[in-house]
Amino acid sequence: MRSGQVCIHGDPNQVDSFVACLVAVVNAWKHAVSYDWVAGLAGIAFSPVQDPGEDCTAWWMEAGSDSRTDLLGSALGFTVTRVTRDATWDDEARGSYAETGMLPAPHDDHFARIRAAFDRGDAIVMRTWPAWSLLVGWSQDLDDLPFATVPGFQGSVAGIWGPAKAQLAYLLNPIPPELTVEETVGEALSYGARVAGGVGQESSLGYGASLYLSAAQHMQDELFCPSCREHSDSCAHRTLMRMLGTQRSAVGFLRDARVLVDVDLPWEPAIDRFVGMAEVTSVYCGWADFQASWPNEIYRRNLRRDLRTLAALQTEAAHTLGELSSAFERQVAG
Repeated sequence: MRSGQVCIHGDPNQVDSFVACLVAVVNAWKHAVSYDWVAGLAGIAFSPVQDPGEDCTAWWMEAGSDSRTDLLGSALGFTVTRVTRDATWDDEARGSYAETGMLPAPHDDHFARIRAAFDRGDAIVMRTWPAWSLLVGWSQDLDDLPFATVPGFQGSVAGIWGPAKAQLAYLLNPIPPELTVEETVGEALSYGARVAGGVGQESSLGYGASLYLSAAQHMQDELFCPSCREHSDSCAHRTLMRMLGTQRSAVGFLRDARVLVDVDLPWEPAIDRFVGMAEVTSVYCGWADFQASWPNEIYRRNLRRDLRTLAALQTEAAHTLGELSSAFERQVAG
């Protein structure tokens, strides 16, 4: 998939970059899908993710979104081939390549597979950092491989962990979807109820109310983000923005699913919970007001209270999703 064929959209502080890349790929294949729909199928629409191993709280939501890639392929219509390597593209490997023109193993095999996939026209989604990317070109200078990512993050990815350093890639090719709309919605609701309640695909990550409770706890600390210290307000704001993006995607997915399935089911209680959560979160998402108010003790105390409210609402949302999933199974899938 080459430059000009894909366009990745979305506020990079609200959308999940892996899902945004998939949306760009599927739309480039002339199969129109929305971000909310893919986020719902991936499960991340129903629960923000917390990576407890991430030191910076601006980035502790950036894990786990690729854990249901095979299901996404069955629902949206693409094959998935996973390409990994253990070796790091470091100065030693880079120097050897520059001196001899030969790639050391296992980099040789890795780049050969990626190049062959690119030449075939595969869509190549790469685990770059701090956002996922799509490979959109090739270069003999492997540190300058052309890529596309979420708006505004091109420079950050290129400077921190670009395509040459990516140790995980997914090769995607279009096929007819294997799941019907009803099967797709049923899978999304069933997993959505579990993940909203705190049980996700990866045991090392926090789901459900985890991020809300952890953020509330950090609000009691002197620094919301010990890694960034004086920039803690920025880390806290990005956490809130990702929370808001998750909540709004849940609403979008459920409303679209209700129209597509067109069966009398308890959609509204689940939708209402996520609408209510977005109303609470959105109060804090204007950057100028947030930055100006951050030093205020009362403002931060109110934010801590509202984060705990969001944790309680997340638990309620999990319950309503469970009821919706069960009703769906009885009336549609059954």
